[in-house]
Amino acid sequence: MIDHIFIKNYKVFERENIPLDKNTLFIGTNASGKTTILEALDLFFNNVFHFEYVRDINKDIVIEIHINDERYRKVYKSPEYNIKFEECIGNMYDINHIKYLYVPKNIYAPKLLNDILSINLSIDTNMINRRRVFKVFDYLDGKLENNSYNLFKINTKYEMNINDNISLSKADYTKIISNITHQYTVIGIDNFENNFELVALKDICEYSYQTIFTSKQKDVVTHFDYSVKALYKDDIKKEIETITNSYEKNHQKKLLLVEGKYDVAWFEKGLTLLNQFKNYRVIPCGGYGNIQYVRKQLEKEGYKTITITDGDVDSGSALKREVIELYSDINYINKRFNTSFKEMPYRKKDFFKHFHVKDDVVKKVLSSWAKKNLTIDSVFVQELDTHLC
Repeated sequence: MIDHIFIKNYKVFERENIPLDKNTLFIGTNASGKTTILEALDLFFNNVFHFEYVRDINKDIVIEIHINDERYRKVYKSPEYNIKFEECIGNMYDINHIKYLYVPKNIYAPKLLNDILSINLSIDTNMINRRRVFKVFDYLDGKLENNSYNLFKINTKYEMNINDNISLSKADYTKIISNITHQYTVIGIDNFENNFELVALKDICEYSYQTIFTSKQKDVVTHFDYSVKALYKDDIKKEIETITNSYEKNHQKKLLLVEGKYDVAWFEKGLTLLNQFKNYRVIPCGGYGNIQYVRKQLEKEGYKTITITDGDVDSGSALKREVIELYSDINYINKRFNTSFKEMPYRKKDFFKHFHVKDDVVKKVLSSWAKKNLTIDSVFVQELDTHLC
């Protein structure tokens, strides 16, 4: 499963890291980046490139995904934007089994059907076919049966002659998606409500390896029982409508306001362990400076909210530790970052100064750790339980 995607110099994103869950719904105003995330994955997996999406033609495009704590980065070199293999990170062939299906807002049915055909018929490359692949390298160094080159990616494309005039309903598209048989297919659907029935949402989430949706419709957000991520073009104070336009005021879920986007995985996992996920939506507010404003605006509009801040804030709704990362497992941190903590520091500045990477990288990695490793007995989960009571 893809835990994070990093996008640089592509469409609305100058450089941005976006956390993902097994099932993720993105909400936001126009041009906030919802569709860009889906299209960046299409570039990464399917090499579908749009030159007009380049923000700065003098800079490279970088798309990086994290899977099981491993980084896979593709660099598209300016100005032609071909892949610069020597700057890529990770063995791409290790994730060759993962396929990505992008379903745009305006579907061209023949392409969608052929994309699914290719995904369903994808197979692992056997040794005979690998020898055929490497045949092209036989004379690079004068050696026959040359196999000194690592496979980067292998795709087989199938196409059927499908009538351009084919007309499909929402029910038809729902059935088509349900006919994906490949086990490791990530599905990205833009503006879900445009082409699919609402009742299909839960089923698609359950049978897919991973799903990423965008939507502007309150019914979709309300019925989506998984992770909802809000994107903001500017500051949340300027775009409070991202939340108010997406959530029903009388919905049973309270809006749980937290400081940052990397906190979300911690709180969603904790809520799940406490059997409270169905009662809350976790909303990142972009720091403590925004969180009180957002709460007041939402409550003024009639929304039910609860606020939990980092422990460096003097508040009755704050965690005991200064930052959420201080609840992580010290052995994992030492192994993952080559640090030598004997005990967890009490202050965040004493924590982050030990790392040789940016604070955002530490937060990103530890949010993935929390998503997979928090237990009901975790100190953070037990503390969260007291705030919910």
